[in-house]
Amino acid sequence: MTRFDPAYTSTYYDAYGKRESARWDAGLRSRIQHAIYCHHLQKRVQHGDRVLDAGCGPGTFARYLLELGARVTCLDISPVQLDLCRQCAPGADRYDLGSITDLSRYHDHMFDVTLALGGAISYCFDRVSNAVSELVRVTRPDGLVGLSAMNLFGSLHLNFADVLAVSADDNRRILATGDLPRAVAQGHECHMFRVEELRALLSGAGLKDLQLMAEGWLTPNNQVTAPEVGTDAWKMLLDAELRASEESPGAGSRIIAWGRVPG
Repeated sequence: MTRFDPAYTSTYYDAYGKRESARWDAGLRSRIQHAIYCHHLQKRVQHGDRVLDAGCGPGTFARYLLELGARVTCLDISPVQLDLCRQCAPGADRYDLGSITDLSRYHDHMFDVTLALGGAISYCFDRVSNAVSELVRVTRPDGLVGLSAMNLFGSLHLNFADVLAVSADDNRRILATGDLPRAVAQGHECHMFRVEELRALLSGAGLKDLQLMAEGWLTPNNQVTAPEVGTDAWKMLLDAELRASEESPGAGSRIIAWGRVPG
């Protein structure tokens, strides 16, 4: 597996800048995916919960967590993304610069809910087991860990034209390892998980009551007319996406996973 390169990841997302927040409003599929994440958070985060948002990016989910009344600690490897988070989600308890692979600044069982949404663990490569173990360590007994990871086959489906532009030998290596190298992806590198690979990683870290589902995949990635949020059409579409995501966790470009720390 590729070695974790924190300096490269930090520099990449510094340069990515505001595009990280803009992508959640880039069409109907992205808005539905954002609504799926918010649905999961609303179900699981209670008012007053201590929440770690690791890999917080520009504060997309931190802002929603604050609206739910949570006490939020934001962590990101990119100084630019962390500054954007301060602007987007003011009022968090802390804004810390650092890697998900080293949460030593936080004591054991410090949080009720620990999050790494948006695919943060996919950048940890050979340190991914350490990252998940750290998430578990800082979560209280019977608390929740929620994360999302890049999904191999769902990503290939979503980016099929880009896949065909890569040589067959490179694609064979990507399929065999799950590692997307920066040389063939315009600088973007990550590890794309298979469903059972991710399940094994999380169960190996001691999490129980695992739930794996897709980020959302029913909605086509084209310029269809979007129903207005809150209408019957929107509610129908979101409900269908949630059901489909549970039935086919490997269908989307990311896998959402939830697990409980043993009590």
